[in-house]
Amino acid sequence: MTTLPDGKEPVTGDSPALRILLVDDVQENLELLEDVLAENGYTALFAKNGVEALSVARAESVHMIVADAMMPKMDGFQLCKEVRAIPAYTKVPFIIYTGNYVDTADQDFARSIGVDRYVVKYAGLGALVQAINELAQQCYGRRVEESQSTQDQLDDQEFLEKHRAIVIKKLEEKMAELEMYAETLVRKNREVQASEERYRSLFDHASIAICVLDRSTEKVLEVNQAGLDLLGYNRDELLAMPRLPFTSMDFAACLRDATKFTSGDMSLTRQDGETLQVDIGFGPLTRAQDTRILVYMRDITEQRQMRQQLMQAEKMTLMGRLAAGIAHEIRNPLSAIALNLQYLITKIDQYPELREPLQDALEGTKRIETVIENTLNLARFTPPVLHEEQINDLVRQVLGFVRISVQQKEVHFDTAMTPDLPPVHVDAKQIQQVILNVVQNAIDASAEGGRVHVSTGIEPWSPAGGEETEVIVVRVRDHGKGITVEQRKHLFEQFYTTKKGGTGLGLTISRQIMEKHSGEIRFDAPDAGGTLVRLVFPIHS
Repeated sequence: MTTLPDGKEPVTGDSPALRILLVDDVQENLELLEDVLAENGYTALFAKNGVEALSVARAESVHMIVADAMMPKMDGFQLCKEVRAIPAYTKVPFIIYTGNYVDTADQDFARSIGVDRYVVKYAGLGALVQAINELAQQCYGRRVEESQSTQDQLDDQEFLEKHRAIVIKKLEEKMAELEMYAETLVRKNREVQASEERYRSLFDHASIAICVLDRSTEKVLEVNQAGLDLLGYNRDELLAMPRLPFTSMDFAACLRDATKFTSGDMSLTRQDGETLQVDIGFGPLTRAQDTRILVYMRDITEQRQMRQQLMQAEKMTLMGRLAAGIAHEIRNPLSAIALNLQYLITKIDQYPELREPLQDALEGTKRIETVIENTLNLARFTPPVLHEEQINDLVRQVLGFVRISVQQKEVHFDTAMTPDLPPVHVDAKQIQQVILNVVQNAIDASAEGGRVHVSTGIEPWSPAGGEETEVIVVRVRDHGKGITVEQRKHLFEQFYTTKKGGTGLGLTISRQIMEKHSGEIRFDAPDAGGTLVRLVFPIHS
């Protein structure tokens, strides 16, 4: 039987467990092999390279050695040669367990220097355990013939030559692996560069303004195109500025103290001097104490104006409701005043000099009644009562209402009613109120002896965001001064008027009525002058 290095008898029968020296430079491999060997009744010793393994072998009783082929300081082949030079270890089983040396030449070289078994890692742990069990049976369970255990030994020169050839071959393989890794690294670098270009493109083409600022100096380090468009500067001008043109100086303190993303409203001044309200969000670019601050800006000037308009609309609604509460108290005495004035006018023939003041007073009562009615309409949110109506009939009735106004101003009406129009689904009283308001505006805008054109027909129409469809259109055209671009911006604002004595409520109410009827009111400025108003109604099927 095999003699142990400490001179003790070999393990047989009920002797203590065999002690196997595991040599590997990877700690995880040692721990895995220890668990596997313990399950099979073996005790493990450890070394991380050949030099350390020799020290363990000289100090401990080792019954078998399992070593990796490639290790720092001393590889498995050199370790086997050194172990076989120790008299007590000439016949101790030695196993090479590797994932690199797998060809026939490597195995032949291993056997020539005294390796008992050559096990590759991809064969699995089962192959290693089987090899250990077989060698334990051979060397410590039964006598082994001298001729079976004797290995052909190489002299030092031949060992060095063969060992050098194998190491060179493996280094070449490692170089090939490094080249592959280098190619992979180049590919990864290209992917990182492409990713950076994508993020740069997202930054440059984002629809929201984005800036990168220096936390301490507040200077702009980078800005996208949307930021330049918002602020009105070119890139060089903005990067040269000491800070962003915010009107509030508290922004600097907010930047210095920002450790997380923060948002709020702020005012800034564009390059052209216009003041904008912006929704701003800012925070560290990456870490909480990053010296760079990422700033997002979105123009909310128009939204704020709309919000103010809504607040104004709420106030006007409240005013209308209050007016509804006192309208009864005003209308009763107002009606009495109007009746008395009318009576006085019929009896004033003997005092002709008083007729004109009485007429003016009566006209004033009518104007007060109109203001009350228009103000009340602001508070009325009753839905329209819809019926099938002929738009031509509604227009003719309205033209009858304005006959007196037409005669007083000697305005000539040209009408062109398209016959047999499809019915419209409307509240007749409300639509007559809209048509009357538009026609009366045309009369007021016309000079004495002027002309007003009123026509109806079917036209193709493309609503905002919708497909083209056919609609019924009422067109009212005057030849007055027309509407300026600035006036057109305020046409539907409450109490905005260009007429002397106007209330500024007629068009506001008219648009509300048209919207309730899924219709539309549009103003155009014809090349020949004047104003063209279109009232658009969907066709009721």
